[in-house]
Amino acid sequence: MSSNSSSDAVAVAKAVASCRLVKQQRRRLAAFDFDHTIVSQNTDTVVRDLLPTEVTSARAHELVENDCWTEYMGEVFRLLHEQQVPEARIRDTIRGIPEVPGFVRLIKHLAKRMQFDLIIISDSNSVFIEEWLRAHNLADCFLAVFTNPAEFDATGRLVVRAHHQQSDCKLSASNLCKGRVLEHFVIEQDLRRSIRYDHVFYVGDGNNDICPVLRQRACDFACARSGFAMEKHLLRNRSKLKLRAQLLVWKSGFDLMDQMLALPQLQTPAPNLSPNPNLGAAGDGNGPEDGQQAEMARRASAAATAGQAKSPN
Repeated sequence: MSSNSSSDAVAVAKAVASCRLVKQQRRRLAAFDFDHTIVSQNTDTVVRDLLPTEVTSARAHELVENDCWTEYMGEVFRLLHEQQVPEARIRDTIRGIPEVPGFVRLIKHLAKRMQFDLIIISDSNSVFIEEWLRAHNLADCFLAVFTNPAEFDATGRLVVRAHHQQSDCKLSASNLCKGRVLEHFVIEQDLRRSIRYDHVFYVGDGNNDICPVLRQRACDFACARSGFAMEKHLLRNRSKLKLRAQLLVWKSGFDLMDQMLALPQLQTPAPNLSPNPNLGAAGDGNGPEDGQQAEMARRASAAATAGQAKSPN
């Protein structure tokens, strides 16, 4: 065996050994949509309404007709810049969007009192979400925010990019499959940090929140806002969709908190429950079943070992 192969094999052995030494933590996860879930309006359309009604472009019409929403918002931001709408006004507008009643309290209670891990998965953008969370003293409650990255450039124009590009999931937009993001986050938490989630709560309202809940386990909870598209779609097609997660239908953050606190699964602390030292750090990954998570780890280890065995001498 070559010296490179030998050193690689040692590295793999050390990695496997270190994984065995890390005590596995068992925790609970709540993943939130943002627009019409945490905040009461659509952040994109609220900012779009800063444009004078007569200001538009042929490109904007073309993009919205072709369901290219992220690109459409990029064109809206260009028009806002052209109309000299300043960064400060956009940020002020976002900060002024009210919460869905009870959600600030719910988030703080889950993160600080019940030691949940919290993430956001949203088709809004990073500037809007981070601005609103800071304004409501919630930024330190979330492990990660998965959304379309955005920033103000040197000229003061807001620029947004797609979170990713995908064509596999027909339930999701091309720029964001929330189910994929949720799965990847859970797997990464297991493989990198030895954190396994006993229960995953997904909280949303729209059609693009269907994909993640269809990937949940029987021990998880799909939390759909009453009267909105997610609830209607799940109830209308529940048997066809084969939803395994338990369905909670909520009207406000207060209502959802009451339902969660009444669950038998949350009456006792999760094993190894402790404040998460990674709170505030970003991540990416997932894992639907505990068995599937373990199997992913075994396959990764086996693949690495097989690769060493096939290394040329």
